[in-house]
Amino acid sequence: MYFNMDEWSQEIIDAKDRRVLPVLYFPCLPLTPYGVIETVNDGKKMAEAMKATVDKYPTMICAMTGMDLSVDSEAFGAKVSFKETEAPCVRDALISTEEDIGNLVVPDVHAGRVDVFLDAIVEAQKLITDRPIFGGQFGPFSLAANLLEVQSALMMSIKNPKAMLKLLDKCTDFLIKRALEYKKAGANGIFMAEPTAGLLAPRMLEKFSSVFVKKIVDAVQDSSFYVILHDCGNVTKSVKSMYNTGAKGHHYGNAVNMEDILPQIPPDILVFGNIDPSTAFFSGTPESMREKTMALLESMKDYPHFVLSSGCDLAPMVKMDVIDAFFDACKEYNDKLGV
Repeated sequence: MYFNMDEWSQEIIDAKDRRVLPVLYFPCLPLTPYGVIETVNDGKKMAEAMKATVDKYPTMICAMTGMDLSVDSEAFGAKVSFKETEAPCVRDALISTEEDIGNLVVPDVHAGRVDVFLDAIVEAQKLITDRPIFGGQFGPFSLAANLLEVQSALMMSIKNPKAMLKLLDKCTDFLIKRALEYKKAGANGIFMAEPTAGLLAPRMLEKFSSVFVKKIVDAVQDSSFYVILHDCGNVTKSVKSMYNTGAKGHHYGNAVNMEDILPQIPPDILVFGNIDPSTAFFSGTPESMREKTMALLESMKDYPHFVLSSGCDLAPMVKMDVIDAFFDACKEYNDKLGV
């Protein structure tokens, strides 16, 4: 369904209540008859899980595909491990040398399981018509690091930047095509996960991530298609570089203090974050979740462009009562505001 995403964003900013969007697809699978492996291999079942999620938590401002960040690497030929208790992940590095990078072929945009996620968008549109639908995919440096292995990617960025830039060109080429396919399928935007870039120093992040993210944003973003850029690293000093990519939404992890982030981003740009997915969601209790959520909301009271979220995607084993407490705390906060 078509949404003017600029108007959608501005309505959230203008709202008197605080809006919410955790990245919680996998923990909600118990609301369906399906498990992790089934839904990441079947677009219709994924769409049903997306629908079940927004039915359970109707205050979520959009629906989102599963955040399976192995898909982009798998399209290039990487082998993926599937388990019911965690999101799919790449088993081993696909490449290791500059020669490997030269020989690496940018895959067809429908390679691997890409079409599962396109099918999920198409099917979700039949089920969810009251809010935008986003597709999930990797950002360029994070994809490169998945193909190389993280430490090798960081080392290559220092010792052989020419080779890394060549790999990033290939990753970006694929990711642009994938985002455009999401757009053609009817998605209203993408959630672009670029977590590994958070390990880079600010000047390195600009060179090896932001420049390439901007190419993706420039190729796909418009009033009907919205890009949310996610980085869960300690990127307080890289906010300007990330903002300059042009992405209209920015999502941060718990490695940063949101009070250091929000003043750096103009008030017409949505900023999402950042309840810890590990200690608060996975290991927390309903009581501790309420406390952390209320504290974050209170600290953000002067920033209308803030959207309450998890700091990253949530593991399948996160308990539903803790997620309930997260949403309940947001409602409690809004009730105190009188909205």
